Amino acid sequence: MSAIATRFGVSVSQVMAANPDIEDADDIRAGEPITIPTPDSPSSLPRSDGISDARGDLLDLEDQLTFATGAVDLTGLGARLDAETVFIELLVGAPPPAASPDVEQITYTVNIDTNDDGEPDFRLVASNALEPEADYAAALTDLAADVTSSPGNFPGTFEVDGAALRFEVFRGSLGDPRRYAIAATAERRFFPGGVGDPEVEAAVDRAPDQQWPRANARWLEIGR
Repeated sequence: MSAIATRFGVSVSQVMAANPDIEDADDIRAGEPITIPTPDSPSSLPRSDGISDARGDLLDLEDQLTFATGAVDLTGLGARLDAETVFIELLVGAPPPAASPDVEQITYTVNIDTNDDGEPDFRLVASNALEPEADYAAALTDLAADVTSSPGNFPGTFEVDGAALRFEVFRGSLGDPRRYAIAATAERRFFPGGVGDPEVEAAVDRAPDQQWPRANARWLEIGR
């Protein structure tokens, strides 16, 4: 289905909306008739959506269950498409601490697929290691162009409000696509002897749990 959508310049969700009898975009039989929508056709995606994530499912670097601060235990991911911006909210089990990045680095990553190919095209990062004068700051990377905005030039707003992290990004900075597929990661790296010490304790949580680059990646999808 992705190849068909790309060929005709539309999104998979638009093709699915135009073909309600197709239940699985990955199970198209040879010879099955498909209606190709116009590029301005509506999609079947909601303008806002969210998912919850189980508590206590943190993994170490070897994908084994581990323990860490609730600040990296994702409990929810939500997104909303507004008139000029995309709003993304990460919920965690505890407020992010004001830790020194020389000892403890906490990073929140949001991958965004905008061209329906199942791989991220943009990446939002919020971390205590980005801006020395702020507890947490955010940056946006255009992965195709390999260009990252500095925290001072972030195309939108970012805030930490208790156990919630909120990004509001201008749609134009993401190419203003019809579809946004979103996945979040929270990660903690603790260096007992400082950043230069090879010994490191790591914990990571993902929402959804099954993410790119793994097979059958899952996304939170919104669109227009």
